[in-house]
Amino acid sequence: MQTVTVDAQTFEKILSRLDHLSQKQPPYGSKERWKWSDREAKKDIKMGKVIKFDSAGEAIKWLN
Repeated sequence: MQTVTVDAQTFEKILSRLDHLSQKQPPYGSKERWKWSDREAKKDIKMGKVIKFDSAGEAIKWLN
């Protein structure tokens, strides 16, 4: 068994994020999950939280 030590602020952020994820996402593989995922993607696109590539080569270059 391994033990990981984190400060209280980090621990609270982790718990908050886990709570947020568990409440907001429909079950994986369900129709509701696909609809939810599509809405979230559209929000990200609208907010500019995406990277656009003109070609697959550009995307691969960015990944490397």
